[in-house]
Amino acid sequence: MSRETKILGAILIFSLVLIIGAVFLLGKSEQTPNEDSKSINIDYSKGQKIGSDSAKVKLVEFSDFQCPACQAAQPFVKQAIENKDNIQFIYRHFPLNQHVHARKAANFAEYAATEGKFWPVHDKLFETQQEWSQLADVSDYFANLGTQFGLDGAKIKEAIAKDQYAVRIDEDIAAARVYRVNSTPSFFLNGRKLNLLNFADLENLVDQELKK
Repeated sequence: MSRETKILGAILIFSLVLIIGAVFLLGKSEQTPNEDSKSINIDYSKGQKIGSDSAKVKLVEFSDFQCPACQAAQPFVKQAIENKDNIQFIYRHFPLNQHVHARKAANFAEYAATEGKFWPVHDKLFETQQEWSQLADVSDYFANLGTQFGLDGAKIKEAIAKDQYAVRIDEDIAAARVYRVNSTPSFFLNGRKLNLLNFADLENLVDQELKK
């Protein structure tokens, strides 16, 4: 084989690789960057809920109270679901190991849920995240926070110390692993995992689903 033939062959192979790559990228561009193409069979019976179980649109968030990104997402979550009919929002716990107080916060929130105060405490935990995240011990802080909502500070401390709602929290963690959640916040919209490029896209995706 001559040197010229070898060079020509190499050029042809390189061109073929470029064409295949371009076809692959064009195929990928047809999919929305915000939404996974596969639907997952989500168990909607679990978690803390806002909205009717019969709602047409269901938005599930796996979250961590100590996660800064989760805190940043909250205004957009509220904007996406507020003042809208036929949508249910479900919050599920996924406390990350690197966040030492996240599980304690989850126990606090689950105790609050038994008193009908989950959502006020949920909002307050994110609102004050930067304050309590820096503390060595959050028991007193959470106890004092809970009294703002008429909750028993001693019971809050007990829930934290005993990991009292471990079954409930671990149930969410197990579900997250089944759904291949590996970061927070992770959102599922009617069974499809959202790959959000911007939290501001959330409302538009919810609205699109409502119009279907």
